[in-house]
Amino acid sequence: MNKKYFLIGSLAFCQFMAKAQTVPDTSVFKPSKTDIELVYNHYLQNGHNSAVTGGIGTEKLVVYGPAINLKKSKSSHQWLLNTGADIITSASTDNIDFVVSSASKHDARIYVNPGYVQEIPSKKISVKGGLGFSMESDYLSVSALAGFSKESNNKMRSFSAQIQVLNDDLRWGRVNSGYYRPVRLIYPKELRYREWYDQYKRHTYNLKLGLTQIINKRNTAGIFPELTFQNGLLATPFHRIYFKGDIQAVEKLPDKRWKFALALKWNAFLGGRTVLKNTVQFYTDDFGIRSFSYENETAFKINPWISLIPNIRVFTQKGSRFFAGYKEHSINDRYYTSDYDLSTLQTITGGLALKYDPHYRLPKKLWLHSLKLRYQYMNRSNGLTGHIISLVVGMGRE
Repeated sequence: MNKKYFLIGSLAFCQFMAKAQTVPDTSVFKPSKTDIELVYNHYLQNGHNSAVTGGIGTEKLVVYGPAINLKKSKSSHQWLLNTGADIITSASTDNIDFVVSSASKHDARIYVNPGYVQEIPSKKISVKGGLGFSMESDYLSVSALAGFSKESNNKMRSFSAQIQVLNDDLRWGRVNSGYYRPVRLIYPKELRYREWYDQYKRHTYNLKLGLTQIINKRNTAGIFPELTFQNGLLATPFHRIYFKGDIQAVEKLPDKRWKFALALKWNAFLGGRTVLKNTVQFYTDDFGIRSFSYENETAFKINPWISLIPNIRVFTQKGSRFFAGYKEHSINDRYYTSDYDLSTLQTITGGLALKYDPHYRLPKKLWLHSLKLRYQYMNRSNGLTGHIISLVVGMGRE
């Protein structure tokens, strides 16, 4: 139900990582024309500040997230497809559906994202476009993106730009027996005596820019600004609010929001078999949120086939002026939320990946390029914890 949580698990590692490579003693190996990436993510979460119940109560959540990424290359064309599903078990969604729910409510999301890339080698330009579709019981999202990248003549610098538009419909009923169509917004069971909102759509417009510079043989740096504008229903209508004096309402937030993020990246080859990837990111929005994060991923190549990749991420956030905890809001507040994602917090995430690059030939002209197993642990200052286990199998077809 709650998109903010399970997307952490299902999208954290869905990236195109399988690439055709040559290694010693593989004279019969040919670069594949089709790259296939099989992904499975398992996300477990626990905490005691559920926004569904006004900032208190269980946040226990389990997500099973299988996915597949395909890339078909022919000459200067690439066809891309990312598709998968998230199966969610969440106790915090009990009693918010129009169907009687249990203590461990199940929900599911499916998504399909096709894309296309056209390269123009003579001008060192790539142009791309894509569509997106995502659906669950109370959520339908349709998106489109377009972008391009340009490489300098000496291949030392590249610039990229991408714009994406998302249209979300938050009505419930699409996958529910007896409806199979969007019907109405979901409100907490005891607050269904009135319609709290007269809109049910959310629109998002996102612009991403990127500039990457190869400094020397060992160092590459990049800067990536991102600007986002949203309007429509930005609150989650089944999030409860408890005011001082036990008065209840549903979450209320402004219907417009600006966001700005700036990421700085530095990749360094230290010699031998070690590569560092560093990312620093700043974020601000007009809800009053300010955040800073630092992430490091270090790859140690044990031998030509095996790599160990530890990573750590430190995140700190100043919360929104619209946030207050359980029974801390005043009835006179114009906007109010008890969603701890919008609170002042600190998070540390750490993990380890093991990557194996066998380049082993399989039947049907398939090559097994890589196997990657990754575990991450997340701990937030309000007691929220999470475990993410990811398995990525990269294959190619001649």
